Order: sequence, then C-alpha cells, then structure tokens
Amino acid sequence: MAVITAMLALVFVGIFVGPSDMSMADSFSGLIRSDDNFGTTVIWSIRLPRLILGFLVGASLGLSGVLIQLSARSPLGDPNLFGIGGGASIFIAVSIIGLVSLPSYGIFIGSIFSSILIAAFLTLLILNRDLSPIKFSIMGIAVGSLMLALGTSVVAYGQVYPAQVIALISGSFTTSDWTTIYFVSGALLVSLVLCSDSAEKLSVITLGDDLSRSLGVDPVKLRIRLMAIAAILAGSSVYAAGLIAFVALATPHIARRLVGNSPSKMIFMSMLMGGMITIFSDQIGRLVFAPVELPVGLTTTIIGAPLMIYLIWRYK
Repeated sequence: MAVITAMLALVFVGIFVGPSDMSMADSFSGLIRSDDNFGTTVIWSIRLPRLILGFLVGASLGLSGVLIQLSARSPLGDPNLFGIGGGASIFIAVSIIGLVSLPSYGIFIGSIFSSILIAAFLTLLILNRDLSPIKFSIMGIAVGSLMLALGTSVVAYGQVYPAQVIALISGSFTTSDWTTIYFVSGALLVSLVLCSDSAEKLSVITLGDDLSRSLGVDPVKLRIRLMAIAAILAGSSVYAAGLIAFVALATPHIARRLVGNSPSKMIFMSMLMGGMITIFSDQIGRLVFAPVELPVGLTTTIIGAPLMIYLIWRYK
C-alpha cells in the first residue's frame, strides 16, 4: 500500500506541479481536454511524456541492474557503472558532433548495438578469466571510467554546447517526447519477453557454475543471454535520457530487502523501484530550483551514493 501511495503521489506531482503559472484547475482541464490550448500542450507534450519516460527509463535500468547482479554474482553490477551504457553514450556523442548522420531510430539502434559490444567484452572477461565477483566489479568499473572518458573526449572534440554534454553525461528528461517513449517501451517489452523464461534459472547460477551444470542449467549461455538483454536496456535508457547513475546499482538491493531473493519477484520490484526512484529524482531536479533544473543523474547520485555506502558497509 505504501508503494502504491508513493507512486500515485509521484504521478500527481509530475502532472499537476510545475514552474508554469497554470492553476490546478487549468492542469486538470489540460489533462482531460483534447483541443489545442496552453494547458493541453503543457500536460500532453511536456509533463506526461516526461513522467512516462522517466518511469520507463528507471524500470529499464532496474531490470538491467538486477540481471547483471544476479548473472555475474556481483553486488556492484550496474550497466552504466560498468561502461555498458557508456558504449551507447559514445555512439550518441559521435552523432551529436555530426560524424554520423542518422534518423532518430538509427541512433536508437546504434546505441543498443554499441552497448551490446561492451557487454560482450565484459561477458568474455567473465567466461575466459573465471573472475571472482569482486574482480569482475573492479574491471567493470575500469571499463566504465574508460567509456566515460572517451565519450567526454568526443563531445569536447566536437565543441558541443554544454547543455548537450550535461544531458548526455548526467542525464536529463527535458527533451522527452512520445516517439522516444515508443522506442524505450518497445525495448523494455522485448527484454521482458527474452528474460521471461530465465528468471528461475537465475537462482540456480547464483549457487555456482558447477552446481548449475549439475542441475541442468548452462551458466555460460545464460550469462551471454542476460548480459545482452541488459545491454539492450542500457542502450535504450542512455538514448532516452543519458547516463543516470546509481538507479541500476541500488534498486536490486532495495528489491531484495523488500521481497527476498526470488529472481522473479526481484525483477518486478527492481523495475518498479527503478521507475519510482527515477521519477522522484527527476521531480526533485525539476522543482527544487525551478525554473533552473538539476540533471536527474546528479539527483540520483545524491540519493543513491549514501545508500550504496551503507549497503557496501553492511556487505563488509
């Protein structure tokens, strides 16, 4: 009940509260009317797309994070921290400075494939080196730092406007639209279908590769599949809103404390909590210093960093 109440409150704030001079009555009228007026434009072209896209991106990050953490047995698994989302950010940076000219769907597909390339590299590290979870996490963080440096170098070379750099590196929903919602929701739906028959197998591979094989589960094939799905989700989210920190990292830990270790329950709760945390962070960034906006990634870091410090301390 508390989760539902919180979600309804976030939806209410996202639709009816903003820096414009619209009253509550004007906002409600804009929500239910279909004619072309100021209220309708604000609600249906700005606030609703931003709210829906925020939830979809957060849900994608939550799902991506739980898939990486369970399949790689790493409590620090995060597609953006490990550079998977960074692959997409480099491709987007290249398109921003004009080295690649593609329509929006081409950039979306390119972002996903760029993320899959980085995920494939990380998967090879797991399979060929038989890395422990902590070693994999350290190498993943190193890859993530490299991807961020390369992406920043690309936009610096292209002398891109600072606002575009901030949106890509720190995350932003200021350009949310219905087309992007269609792209992200499609990627999320496809990812859910692809991992729908793998949820119960996740609980097996967390026990170790040898035991997994004895129980009829091929950990290699499963990890390849799940890392590819995580890359689809990461590339989609970066295309929509840039690099958003800590959402994918924190939500699986929150989900585990709320619903236990069942993979299917963790997947659902990670998506829900990821969406809620992202919406909440975006509303904070949008409203606290209005009309100036804080990047959503900055807000998620302020919220998520203390939480992860606490969680890592508990793991010690």
